[in-house]
Amino acid sequence: MMANKKIGAIENGINLDHIPQGNAWYIIKLLKLERKYPVGIGLNLLSKRMGVKDLVKVENYFLTDKQLKAVSVFAPGATYSEIRNYEVVRKIQLTLPESIDELIICPNHRCISHQYRSLFRLSYSNENAIAQCHYCEHHFNLSDLNAFQL
Repeated sequence: MMANKKIGAIENGINLDHIPQGNAWYIIKLLKLERKYPVGIGLNLLSKRMGVKDLVKVENYFLTDKQLKAVSVFAPGATYSEIRNYEVVRKIQLTLPESIDELIICPNHRCISHQYRSLFRLSYSNENAIAQCHYCEHHFNLSDLNAFQL
C-alpha cells in the first residue's frame, strides 16, 4: 500500500497544485528552475478532484503574468498560490489563455512559424484543449503536442 506523502510548507514562494499528471516537468523546464531555486515536486499524487495530479512548490520565487499565462497552457484548472510568511496572499485558478506566443512549436513542418515567432489560438472542443496555428491555421490537440520552446 502506497503512503500518502506530503511536501512541506514554504515560507515565501509559490505553490502550483492540481497540475495534470506528467506536466510538472514541462513547468520546471518552462520556468528554468532546474538549478536556481529550491523546488519541491510531487508526481502522481492522489487527488480527490483529479484522481492523480502533480504539484510544484518553489521557495523565494514568484511568477510574472507572462509566466502564469505560459504555465496555464500546461496546467489549465491548476491552483496557483503565492505565499508570504507561511500565509497564502494570492490564490487563483488557472484558465487556458485565448492565445499564446513563442511557446508551442507547430507540428506542421511546412508552417512559416518555424522561421518567425509562433502564435497559437487556444480553445476547448469536447473537453479537449485545441491549439490553432495563426499562420497555417491547422488545429492540433494540445495534449498531443510535445515540442515546445522551453
